Amino acid sequence: MSRQEKINLVEQLLMSTNRPGVDKIIEFMRNTDFYTAPASAKYHSNYEGGLLDHSLMVYSIMDALYDQFIMIDPELGVTIPKESVIICSLLHDICKANFYKPLTKWKKNEYNEWVSYEGYDIEDAFPIGHGEKSVIELIHYGLELNPCEMLAIRYHMGFWGEQNAEFKIAQTSAIKMCPLVVLMQQADCSATMIFEKTIEN
Repeated sequence: MSRQEKINLVEQLLMSTNRPGVDKIIEFMRNTDFYTAPASAKYHSNYEGGLLDHSLMVYSIMDALYDQFIMIDPELGVTIPKESVIICSLLHDICKANFYKPLTKWKKNEYNEWVSYEGYDIEDAFPIGHGEKSVIELIHYGLELNPCEMLAIRYHMGFWGEQNAEFKIAQTSAIKMCPLVVLMQQADCSATMIFEKTIEN
């Protein structure tokens, strides 16, 4: 699938939710580097367009898990609307737009010679966190989120997030309140740790 086809798919899925403000988020994505940015500087999908690939991978996994969850317990289809799967999976990392900056890096090769390579560095203009930053930005740019979507995006890092006691208590409460949080965490972790590649420089 070409990059433009991936972009079209993301925007079609988002528009299918009919969520107030989704058009403003798509405009934001088009006006930033969301579609060309990496998903990380040195870990999963650390290449141009990696954030787009990661977002679609998380959607694919989350959508598949959602179908399986509903087969086990049809009531989850009421608790977790399909539009929440689309919004959370595709937009959970919107905080990474305009976050990574390309730059030339240096390393020593097998002959102990310095060689250059192209990589990324972090340049965070609004350092307010990760999941919480995505929630803040989505609301700031006009998207309506329900409480479970806010919690799912906020805690999507799961055990990879903060480790202090206050965070753990809050995350546990969020999980008990909203099954969407667990679904989001499983999809993001599976995408990152199983399916996505890292480019070794």
